Amino acid sequence: MGYPEEALTLGPLTAIVDTGADGTLVPQSLVDEIGAPFVDAVRVRSHWGEWRNMQSYTVDIGIGRLRLPTIEVVGDDQGQEIVLGRNVLNRLRLLLDGPAGQVESLNP
Repeated sequence: MGYPEEALTLGPLTAIVDTGADGTLVPQSLVDEIGAPFVDAVRVRSHWGEWRNMQSYTVDIGIGRLRLPTIEVVGDDQGQEIVLGRNVLNRLRLLLDGPAGQVESLNP
């Protein structure tokens, strides 16, 4: 992960692939570490149903050799996990192997 249009400065990092999440969450500490540009104040509903006011930022995300530029992510000041939502997953060809507990990118 990195600041838009610059070298990826963090990683490799582990993320949860969540096909039910509309967007991508990143720990606020990582967003702050790279100095990601602020986009907007957003209101987000968790999988538990509660609403939270948060902030969104723009980052570049690298997956293997693939670079996904200017991805909008929400900075999570409570969690420590990266959750890849559909705003990232819809840009990828993925093989989800549930029985093996593996996710494989089919992108060149």
